[in-house]
Amino acid sequence: MSTLPVIYGYARVSKADDDSKNLDTQLRILAENGIRDHLVFTDVASGRSLQRPGWQALMAVVQPGDTVVVAFLDRFSRNFQEGVRIQADLTRQDIGIVAIRENIDTREGSAAAKFFRRSMLAQGAYQVDSASERIKLGLERARAEGKRVGRPPALGGEKLEQCRRMAEDGAGLRQIARVLGCSPATAKKALASSAVSPGGLV
Repeated sequence: MSTLPVIYGYARVSKADDDSKNLDTQLRILAENGIRDHLVFTDVASGRSLQRPGWQALMAVVQPGDTVVVAFLDRFSRNFQEGVRIQADLTRQDIGIVAIRENIDTREGSAAAKFFRRSMLAQGAYQVDSASERIKLGLERARAEGKRVGRPPALGGEKLEQCRRMAEDGAGLRQIARVLGCSPATAKKALASSAVSPGGLV
């Protein structure tokens, strides 16, 4: 037997004393629009991360066909790109979105709602493609400028021996890396494989 769709509410403030869109105001707006208290999830957390207890709890229970209602659209995230990604992800899962202040309701059968849903799906795909393209262009630019890209090579042979000698003489990781032209992490890894620590033998 299929379950009936559930309408959840979500409210968030960045900190406890945030007055711009305080939690009480959001909860009142949600209640005025028929969202039951026990179906409202809240967070006092930055919108920069999705690792928010209330959001994670909501995502654990929401199902395709359900709806997530917010008083203000930016309660999903203060970052525009992240907000678009969240909305596209919910839309892809057939989870409705309602933003009361902005008068957005993706559940409606109207042309506007259909356009919003298509836009969210397209934006989500665009964000993935755009990020991949930026990474690819960045690597190509670095190669064209003669910069080394990718994982740094491990130290071996003469450089490894020089790395060991410097460490035994008391040199620190930064100094070793600067002399050998590698990263401190690469120098540290080389020393670990040789049972030598910066500043002497282990």
